[in-house]
Amino acid sequence: MTGKKDLHALLGLGMKPDATTVIIFSEQINERLNYVCRFIFEHVLKIKYVLTSGNDEFQASRFFKINYSHDLVNSAFHIIPAGLLNESSVNENKPEAVIKDNCLFFYNTEKADLHFDIFSAVFFMISRYEEWQTFAPDAHKRFELDQSILFKYKMHLKPVTDIWIMELRRALAKFYPQLLFPAVQYKIISTIDVDNLYAYAHKDFIRTLGAGVKDIFKGDFKNLSRRLKTITKQAVDPFDIYDSFSKYCNELNIPLIYFFLYRTGTSFDRTVKPTSPAFKNVFNKIKKNSGIIGLHPSYYSSENEYLLKSEIAQFSKALEKTVNLSRQHYLKFNIKSTPQQLIQNGIKADFSMGFASSPGFRAGTSFPFYYYNFNEEKESELLLVPFCAMDGAYTIYNSTDPQQAFTSLQQLKEEVINVHGLFITVFHERTFAQHLHPGFADMYKNLLK
Repeated sequence: MTGKKDLHALLGLGMKPDATTVIIFSEQINERLNYVCRFIFEHVLKIKYVLTSGNDEFQASRFFKINYSHDLVNSAFHIIPAGLLNESSVNENKPEAVIKDNCLFFYNTEKADLHFDIFSAVFFMISRYEEWQTFAPDAHKRFELDQSILFKYKMHLKPVTDIWIMELRRALAKFYPQLLFPAVQYKIISTIDVDNLYAYAHKDFIRTLGAGVKDIFKGDFKNLSRRLKTITKQAVDPFDIYDSFSKYCNELNIPLIYFFLYRTGTSFDRTVKPTSPAFKNVFNKIKKNSGIIGLHPSYYSSENEYLLKSEIAQFSKALEKTVNLSRQHYLKFNIKSTPQQLIQNGIKADFSMGFASSPGFRAGTSFPFYYYNFNEEKESELLLVPFCAMDGAYTIYNSTDPQQAFTSLQQLKEEVINVHGLFITVFHERTFAQHLHPGFADMYKNLLK
């Protein structure tokens, strides 16, 4: 559905052909170093890089020079390696942290032009090293906030990985006054997880009857009234945001991605039947307004390879295009297995990299990065796209009013603006329903402005 070129344009991963080049000397050139350099220089700083282990080539080069070794090299910017990039597999060691200038730093060194090994530090974060280590999963088998090293130091609300790279940028610009970095603007991307296509509409008779009877027994006659008005078409379904919100984002020129759950009938997966024509009608509304559509793989799909394959096939058929964007339902994402399943089934970018229970930067970054497979010790073709906040952190895990949520989200937005990153949030269709979450729809629209 979204080609590599389109995906890179959406996520701001393009780079100008005449971009500045830096050459990096390291005694060992390996997958880890290449992986982290690609992220730092191409994804974030938007400049080119060359790696070399040849001292003569390095000395003769006319590029801006970074010496990543223990030895001094005249007229070259110096970073001392901490050793993580020359290891193999994963160990249980956690990096020691130093707090400086209200930020967290790993792999601190002395007597260099940068006070820490930024390559090791960034690699630890974007490879999701800590998720490959032993941790205590939550009730849904997820890596959650309380297991994060950033949370341990109360730094999860800052994009520390991006802040490190901005510090490198400033240090390089000071060392090489002629080194010019491209001006980069931050970007907003809105994403909506559709767990239940409609609140009342397009449900089968038995399900509608049972829900109505439940309303009566609970004495919830307001909900019964809303249900009856919706199914008799006297009122618009409260979850039907697909035309109005898509138009809103389109008018603001904000990319909008919907991720649809396409399985029902389990305690965690409750939506309109996938065979309902309602899905195609919604897809057409979104396409008309330049929205992008991805899959929300069901709760058990991360544990059942057949389910994921089946859902992708069925969803692509209904969409009339091959789907290649996804975000896991309930954020059930196992770093050791889920990415490989997604890759095998044609997914090019996954948007699950965030926390359910709290806002925060799970990998310390607002920029997309490729999945690093420690089993093969190499970078894969799957892009992991992080988000910094989900509505449920305010409406489910905490009872936060819209103004408090807006203040929190605006602070995250300011952090992203400062590092020229991507401000990506996750809301759900139900959060736009006034009777469920009054004020949140208007709050979110104001945030996007």
